[in-house]
Amino acid sequence: MNLSELQDNAVEHGFTHSFVCTESGVKRDGDGPVYPVKDLRIVHSNSVDTGTDPGDDATLYMIEASDGSKGTLIVPAGFYADPHKAKIIDQLLHRH
Repeated sequence: MNLSELQDNAVEHGFTHSFVCTESGVKRDGDGPVYPVKDLRIVHSNSVDTGTDPGDDATLYMIEASDGSKGTLIVPAGFYADPHKAKIIDQLLHRH
C-alpha cells in the first residue's frame, strides 16, 4: 500500500483527524485541543518503504486520545523526521 491508501484505510477505521505535534503535546486538526502524551495511545502503525527514494518512506501512526478522538500522525523516515514528531512517537512507543 502507498501512503494515500494507508490514509484512506485509517479513515475507514474511524481515524478521521490529522494530529499535529507541538512543543506541549499533540493537537487535533483545526481548533481541537492539545493532548499531552499521557492522554494518547498508538493503536496501529504502518510503514511505506518504496525501496527507491528514502524521501518517500514514512510511517503512518493511528492514534487515539483519551476523549475518544482518533487521528493519524505521519512521520517521514530517518533524518527527514520532524524532531517534535520523533520525540512524541518515541514517548508513546516507550509507554507500552
